[in-house]
Amino acid sequence: MNAIQINTADGYPITATHFEPAQKNKKTIVISTGVGLPQRFFFNFAKWLASKGYDAYTFDYRGIGLSKSKRLKGMKASYYDWTNHDFTSVTAYAKKIHPSNTLLHVGHSFGGNSLGMSTAFQHYDKFLTIGSQYGYYKNFPAKMQWIILLGFGGLVPLLNSILGYFPSNWIGLGEPLPKQIAADWGTLLLNKESMLSLANKYKENHYKKLTQPMLLVSIDDDNFAPKKSVDVLAEKVFVNAKVERLHIVPQNYHIRKLGHNDFFRKRHKELLWPIVTTWFETSTKNIKV
Repeated sequence: MNAIQINTADGYPITATHFEPAQKNKKTIVISTGVGLPQRFFFNFAKWLASKGYDAYTFDYRGIGLSKSKRLKGMKASYYDWTNHDFTSVTAYAKKIHPSNTLLHVGHSFGGNSLGMSTAFQHYDKFLTIGSQYGYYKNFPAKMQWIILLGFGGLVPLLNSILGYFPSNWIGLGEPLPKQIAADWGTLLLNKESMLSLANKYKENHYKKLTQPMLLVSIDDDNFAPKKSVDVLAEKVFVNAKVERLHIVPQNYHIRKLGHNDFFRKRHKELLWPIVTTWFETSTKNIKV
C-alpha cells in the first residue's frame, strides 16, 4: 500500500492510500468512510479487494485521520468541503491514474448518502453502500430518536460553542470533528429533508442525476442505519438510479452481531466481503443471504 497526498481545488492536502493488486482486473474501487471513521479502519478491506485484482483507494476527509490539520479548533470545514473538494479530488486522481479502468465506489454511511452532494458521481460506473441512510431521526427506533435529539439538539451545539470543535470520541462516535462538520451532521439527522437540505443549502443537489446501478445494503442490527432509513434513501433520494436493496440478517451468516461498522472487520472477509465483489461483477441475484 502506498500513501498519496492529493491537493484539493481549494489547496487542502488530503491523504489517500492506494492498494495495488499483483494481478489487475481493470477495475478501480474508491472507498468513502462514514463520519469520524479514519481510512485505516478500511485498510484490511482494501487489501482484500487488491488481492482480488482491484486497484483500491481509501482516503481521509480533511480534519480526520491522516488528513488532520494541526489545529482542529476553529478549522473551517463543512460537508461541502468533504464532498466537493475532498471526495471530488480523490475521484479525479483515481480516474487520472487509471483512465481505462471501470470506476466503482463503496460508501459507508455518510460516504454513500452524500453521493449527490457533488458532481464526482458522474465518473463512477456502479455504487455499493453499507449502512448509508436517510438520516432523519424519525426513521430510527424510539430510543435512538431520543439519543439523537439530546445529542445533536443539545450536546453537540453546546460543545461546539465551548470548544470550537466536537469531541465525538468522548461519546464513541469516532474521531473529533471540525465544528461545521458536526453541525452539518446534526442537520442531516434533525432536518426532515436530511441530506437534501444540506445539498440545497450548499447549492450542490445532484441526487436526481444519479442513474447508475446502486446496491444499498442495510444490516438488521444496525441502530445507526435501520432498514427503514435505508429504504427511504432508496425511495426518496436515489430516485433515478437503478437501485437494488439487500438486507443482511447477521444470524443468517452465523454472526452474532454486526451493527453499523463491523461489516468491514477482517473476521468477516470470507462470509461478507464477497457480497461486494459479487455484486460489482454480477448482481444481487448471485448473493447468498
